[in-house]
Amino acid sequence: MSAAATNSRMTLPPLPKSVAPLPPIQKRTTSHGTAHDLWKHFQERPLDAIFRPKSVALIGASEKEGSVGRTILWNLLSSPFGGTIYPVNNNPRNPHKSIFGIKSYQRMQEIPEQDPIDLAI
Repeated sequence: MSAAATNSRMTLPPLPKSVAPLPPIQKRTTSHGTAHDLWKHFQERPLDAIFRPKSVALIGASEKEGSVGRTILWNLLSSPFGGTIYPVNNNPRNPHKSIFGIKSYQRMQEIPEQDPIDLAI
């Protein structure tokens, strides 16, 4: 075992002269509120789009057995999600343009603009 491995403290080489030291930390003299004051200006909770989305675009949705896109779509359909699901699949061999009876889109840009998407998977 080397001496460096047995020593619990590791010493680093000195910084080159070209690296400038950090400026000293200055104390605040006045308080302009606290960080949580920022959140009171939001009408909605900002993480609701991730944890409670009203609409989900599933990129790579598929009916192919064993695919990730099918598994996620099936989980969304069988859960109490209750929101709108937009399957996106650019496979040209999908002649029906639907997956599990839900209209699918070849590109995200084809999803109607009046329906905002909260979460894309």
